[in-house]
Amino acid sequence: MNKRLWITLLAIVGVVVLAGLFRLYDIQNYPPGLFPDEAANGEDALLVLDGDVRPFYLRGNGREGLYYFLEALSIKVFGIGVWQLHLVSAVIGVLTVLAVYFATRVWFGRLAGFIAAFFLATNHWHVTMSRTGFRAILIPLFVAAFTAFVGFTIQSVKKKQVAASYIYAGLAGAAFMGGFYTYIAYRVMVGVVGGVFVLLVLAAMHPKIGFPHFRRYGKQILIAVITGLIVFAPLGWFFIQQPDTFVGRAGQVSVFNEELQDEFGGGTLLGTIMFSARETIYSFFAGEGDLNWRHNVVGYPLLNPFVAVLFLLGFAWSINGTVLLFWKMIKGRQLHFGMMYPYLILILVGMLAPVISTAEGIPHGLRSIGLVAPIFILVGAAGAVVIHWVQVRASKEPVRAIAYGVIVGLALLGAFYDGALYFFVSRNDSEAAYEYRADLTEVSAYINDYAREHPDKSRPVLSLDTFSLQTIHFLTSVVAHDYLEHPDEDLHKYEFVEPADSYLRELAVDEIIIFTQSTIFDAEKYEDTYGDEIEFVESRLNRFGEEIMRVYKHAGEVEGAVDRSLEVDLDAVPLYAY
Repeated sequence: MNKRLWITLLAIVGVVVLAGLFRLYDIQNYPPGLFPDEAANGEDALLVLDGDVRPFYLRGNGREGLYYFLEALSIKVFGIGVWQLHLVSAVIGVLTVLAVYFATRVWFGRLAGFIAAFFLATNHWHVTMSRTGFRAILIPLFVAAFTAFVGFTIQSVKKKQVAASYIYAGLAGAAFMGGFYTYIAYRVMVGVVGGVFVLLVLAAMHPKIGFPHFRRYGKQILIAVITGLIVFAPLGWFFIQQPDTFVGRAGQVSVFNEELQDEFGGGTLLGTIMFSARETIYSFFAGEGDLNWRHNVVGYPLLNPFVAVLFLLGFAWSINGTVLLFWKMIKGRQLHFGMMYPYLILILVGMLAPVISTAEGIPHGLRSIGLVAPIFILVGAAGAVVIHWVQVRASKEPVRAIAYGVIVGLALLGAFYDGALYFFVSRNDSEAAYEYRADLTEVSAYINDYAREHPDKSRPVLSLDTFSLQTIHFLTSVVAHDYLEHPDEDLHKYEFVEPADSYLRELAVDEIIIFTQSTIFDAEKYEDTYGDEIEFVESRLNRFGEEIMRVYKHAGEVEGAVDRSLEVDLDAVPLYAY
């Protein structure tokens, strides 16, 4: 192995290790909780472990199944818990960094691939999504993998490596169709590939060009199509059998929703689309970004300033490349790697479409996640161009050294900036902890401990809303079941009561009632209602000094009542560390 290959290998290993550190460091403690939507994913993972394997699950208006298979594997190995679900996204995030490296390298070179992978490895937006349990994190991986495999297929054909070209073509087809098992926004890739196909057909109409691409890559295209259809067959058959599941939740958050038009667009469709487009694009470069802590570090744009500038340069370069491509078509020249420029623009536009066609929760870092691959591929390409420009323009060694130093310094500063945002700003914000519902993690652990230590006593009564209850249900899971029914209700380790009705629930002599951070107000009302009939048992605070759980019991002194060892002086309760 020559020196250049050793340097390349060490560089990419270093970037992957860096990506792993950003995504796996202390993942057992942060994020501190499991949002109910994440817990719902875990419920479907339990169905997988119970033998209910299908390509599409109906919980939450319908969800593609691949992510749940991976979560099921994590649960099988490590058990039910919070970090076990987040671990899946973290591993996917690391693999995405590697995939983006190869997707950029094959089209723009090793240096571009390294730059793209480095900035993605540390980007706080992608790090946040890589440590949160949502299936959309799979989209960039499949987009990057498909892009890389197509590039390697073309490269292999050019080098006359026939066997390798067939393998890469098969992998490209599998990656493209496998993406449909990830998240609904991935479906725009049909339009992206269709757009590239139309461009090739238009080029073929020129008498000097014809159809050399289809003749040259015909066998590879056939292999890719066959492989892709095999991969897609289970999901396709499911949608044929249940066509109503194909759309899912899209209509509820669509810009066509009249309520959302009234709220965000002045009552007009055009106004709503303009609002969504403006807020989405603005969130990448300035402003507060996505205001959801599970999607972004609130208060900061999705891209750091250095990456944002490189992306804009890369986008301008891709437009220039697309114009040159059309010029080649007019002149009758064959199209090869230049097709990458309109391809990236089509992905950018395509992945923006499902974001700006919705109005709820805008800007929305989760729905925008499909933009990760094209953004960072262009960042890598632009970064490589800048470095090559410096090499050409800075002919004197001292000047070149200074320029390189400035570039490296800015890159490291950007990485530290992104790391500080996630590990210092987000991690140390009490609102972020609540957004992840860290209180529900603590309550679930309490219920599990209580069930184990007091098997003969009545189940704790839990005051919580039905949406948040999903987290408790998963973390105290007894039986896997579909979302339509709760056949295990009598087996639950708790008895559920709506917060608004909790004050009506009198306790028996051996019962306790638990309130969470979101229902502390109802705890106050409960205490006012029953007064001396109940006794305070325990209260727990998070490390921000906020009360996240309160427990009361019946005041009766009879045999079989709740163990008095649970009683704790509120003033003596230590701050609970996530």
